This record gives sequence, C-alpha cells and structure tokens, in this order.
Amino acid sequence: MRDADRELRGAIRKLAVPAEGRDAGGDARVLASRLDDRGCAYGRVSNARLEEVARGYERVEAKLNAVLLAVTGTFVSTLVGMAVYHLRGG
Repeated sequence: MRDADRELRGAIRKLAVPAEGRDAGGDARVLASRLDDRGCAYGRVSNARLEEVARGYERVEAKLNAVLLAVTGTFVSTLVGMAVYHLRGG
C-alpha cells in the first residue's frame, strides 16, 4: 500500500511540474478559479441544463393553463347562455 502511495505521489509530482516555456501554475490557477467559482464545471453545466428544463416546463404549464382557462370560459359562457335561453321560454 505504501509503495502505491509513493508511486501515486511521484506521478502527481511529475504532472505538477510545468512544461518548459509555460507559466508555473498559471493554467492551474485559471482552471481552479473556473472550477471553484460556483462548484465544479460539470455541476454548473448540469445546473444550467436543469434551469433550461425548468423554464421550459413553466412555459408549457403557462400555455396549458391559458388553454384550459379559455376552454372553461367558453363552456361556462355557453351554459349561461343556454340557461338564459331556456329560462326566458325560448
């Protein structure tokens, strides 16, 4: 187990050494600021997609409510018209 730890730490050290001609840690800082701004990038993308789905659902729900309100209003007005017609003896 300790050999595996040493090998893993050695691999991490090799990856942490900047390539020649690159800013030491500049890319890592940019990546860290991007990932740690509001969570990991995967979480932010998932959150954005879920927000789009929620907005779409709310739009569909609003349209469905408008259609149901129109149908209900038409039905009620027709019933009232029929009741008035029959009460007047038509």
